[in-house]
Amino acid sequence: MADLGTATIRWPHRGFGRMSLVDSTEWSIDGGGWRSGSVSVECRSSSGRLEFGDDEGMTADARNQPVRTLDEQLAETWDQLARAVRDGKHEWHLPVVSTVGLDGSPEARTVVLRGVDPVDRLLVFNTDRRSRKPNELEVDGRMAWTFYERRDRVQLRVSGPTTIHADDEIADRAWEATALSSRRCYMAPHAPTSRLEAWDPNLPEGLSASSPDRAASELGRANFMTVRTRIDRLERLELHHDGHLRALWQWKDDGTVDVSWLAP
Repeated sequence: MADLGTATIRWPHRGFGRMSLVDSTEWSIDGGGWRSGSVSVECRSSSGRLEFGDDEGMTADARNQPVRTLDEQLAETWDQLARAVRDGKHEWHLPVVSTVGLDGSPEARTVVLRGVDPVDRLLVFNTDRRSRKPNELEVDGRMAWTFYERRDRVQLRVSGPTTIHADDEIADRAWEATALSSRRCYMAPHAPTSRLEAWDPNLPEGLSASSPDRAASELGRANFMTVRTRIDRLERLELHHDGHLRALWQWKDDGTVDVSWLAP
């Protein structure tokens, strides 16, 4: 008889899901409402394994429970974005941003989320001013952001007018907040995406395995810039076996917002 101890199983936001204990002889469940978000399971099993699923056991009552309001979903979105700035392990910490290339083709790349401002609806990342992004944004200031979080299966698609800041107070504040290990990247001798005759780590000499001190890191300031998108469109999609949730927020110039459910 194998004692599997206690496990906590989390379902995203709604639904009981399906649970079966294979060859179990003793088991108990503690916790339970569909809104609780988690359930603790203790079991002893002769096979020593436990199976879970979340696609077949939904009860009619659980299906008919009201979903969270659109206001609640938006508040949770801002909360998770703020967490992603602070937590490098949060999957929204590394979004994909897309621009229109100089030749009209789409350009997409992964960046580090460096700032979020729910009041002004801002998303922020930093970049090397020698990269292609500044030139692309000077021609077409539109940018789209894509986030996906696998645990709760939530996708965000965000877009809005985007500004670049290299030699102003906004850039100065962002530079001051940049860690020395990150400043090293802006000291790279070669511009990003430039062609090389042979592989090169593109790190400053003598700093391949260490960070610069603060004084030395100032050499990278000339290559640093910060990018800010003011959100005017946010679309959120949550994936659920018993019915996806998809909603749209669109902010107008006068500050009002149109909110609606979308077909998943």
